[in-house]
Amino acid sequence: MINIRQATPDELPQIKDLWKKCFGDPSAYIDVFFQKFAAVDQVLVVEEAGEINSMAVMLPSNLELSDGNVVPVGYVYALATNPYMQGKGHARQLLAYADQYLKEKGMKAMILVPASPSLHRFFDALGMDECFSTRKVEILTSNLTGNTEGASMEVISPSEYNEIRESFLMRTFHMTYSDHMIQFQQIGSHLSGGDLYKIVVDGEVGCAAIEYVQQRRLLVKELILSPEKMAKAVEIIASQMEASRYHIRTPAFWDGLPGSYPQSFGMIKWYDHGLKNKWFSRQDAYLGLAFD
Repeated sequence: MINIRQATPDELPQIKDLWKKCFGDPSAYIDVFFQKFAAVDQVLVVEEAGEINSMAVMLPSNLELSDGNVVPVGYVYALATNPYMQGKGHARQLLAYADQYLKEKGMKAMILVPASPSLHRFFDALGMDECFSTRKVEILTSNLTGNTEGASMEVISPSEYNEIRESFLMRTFHMTYSDHMIQFQQIGSHLSGGDLYKIVVDGEVGCAAIEYVQQRRLLVKELILSPEKMAKAVEIIASQMEASRYHIRTPAFWDGLPGSYPQSFGMIKWYDHGLKNKWFSRQDAYLGLAFD
């Protein structure tokens, strides 16, 4: 018989093993997450005969709406099921339990990022709606001009990053992050050889969170800057961080770099019917980092 419940401290080794098996993240990344950013009782599990078969971390978060209101939401992170237990409905049952858990915590919605495009249909069947998009583009080194005049970049702290980020995103429909969670992104970036950066282009100050996803591929998880200055921002990034390909993400509700296109990214299940009725049609909200 399966049990769906909050995890207990003695189950943390199993939870870490399941995370690593399903996502392949470095042990150091997983260890830091549980040491500094999430407690074990924030993890919901499907357990049977002492074995953890499925898990998901419930991260309390906030959405800022474009009317200026801020609403509490639960961000479901690291949803995983043991490969040999897939197809038994564990993820479906776990998310049904999570609905009640988040409602009791006063959350107005559940948010998650499907691990692959094919899973959007699965979550749609569970009552989740498309809501968050990102604008993305891939740029080859051969397409860069090398023009960095008037541009600079430097490493900054999580609090500095957050201040710049929110100055651009204020009164847009987007996920806000605490400085504490921005620090988690910084640690993830460090593990890959990247960091959090202030990007200055012709006097305008923006920001970028950057990771190497492979030795010669660079992911700018978010580039926050006026659209007309983004191209030069990519030039200054490329001048300081060598790669053969640069994958750039920007908010979908802004014009992006030439050749960029919007792509579905995250989904939402509203628990507040008034908010759902008002915001249901929006599919360009910005989740940004998402720690994917």
